[in-house]
Amino acid sequence: MAELKQRLFGVEFGSPVLLASGTCGYGPEYAGLIPLEELGGIVTKAVSVEPRSGNPPHRVSETPGGMINAIGLANVGLERFIAEKLPWLRENLERAQVLVNVVGNSIDEFAAVVAGLEDEDGFLGFEINVSCPNVEGGTLFGTDKVALASLVARLRRETRRPLLVKLSPNVPDIGNFALICEENGADGLSAINTFPGMLIDVEQRRPVIGNMSGGVSGPAILPMGVYLTWQVAQACSIPVIGIGGISSASDALQYILAGASLIQIGTALFVDPQAPVEVNEGLRAYIARHGIQRLSDLVGALDLGELAHV
Repeated sequence: MAELKQRLFGVEFGSPVLLASGTCGYGPEYAGLIPLEELGGIVTKAVSVEPRSGNPPHRVSETPGGMINAIGLANVGLERFIAEKLPWLRENLERAQVLVNVVGNSIDEFAAVVAGLEDEDGFLGFEINVSCPNVEGGTLFGTDKVALASLVARLRRETRRPLLVKLSPNVPDIGNFALICEENGADGLSAINTFPGMLIDVEQRRPVIGNMSGGVSGPAILPMGVYLTWQVAQACSIPVIGIGGISSASDALQYILAGASLIQIGTALFVDPQAPVEVNEGLRAYIARHGIQRLSDLVGALDLGELAHV
């Protein structure tokens, strides 16, 4: 049988397909819909030090080719995550790997979540959401090189677990930001987070989203996600997880050929909860059809032809 397994961060992923943070809750929400153990794993909904109620409604709206959301990183907080969510992950997911998405408004808040989870069981490592406002500096961690370097270096000191950074696409050269993460101790990179956007109700002449603007995701951002993933993979030597608009095996393969070792599926889950399973099956069929023994042989195998010499 064609091999989908990938070995990264010292463990085996049974498949390159992960469920993206913010779209699969903390695991139980999708356990009755798809066989989670057949996937590579999940990235949990965000965890912050204190519980967050999130932004006012409306928080989500469809857009041409996707959706826009401004959930506001609503979550149960560190204490309840440990008491209520981790036990389920620990008891129900044996093969599927779990990454905990971490958010904060300061370096100390990020560090408190990572340190608070470091000695707990039930998950592999951390995905750090740097598209958070830095209350100390007034900018997003993911768009400020100094803040990003300080954050990653601090978190590296707090954990022995795999440390991944989820990059913002809203920077002039994402490769530079990826390299900063690698140089300061990141083990991997998730590329990319959502793009900023806005919808207006022309009858009401008001923003559709209660927070005025939100993050755009779905098929519309696929070409940007593939390109930025390629840029990140070219700039760094650590593994990359591709995210953005993936709903089919062909979409996933574009990211893999661009340099992603794993991929995440998010918005597609709201359209078809079976999408991750179908992507898995499609990947297996593709590598069997092309006589490829291991999916890992396709990572970064983009054929640039004559462009390679330009």
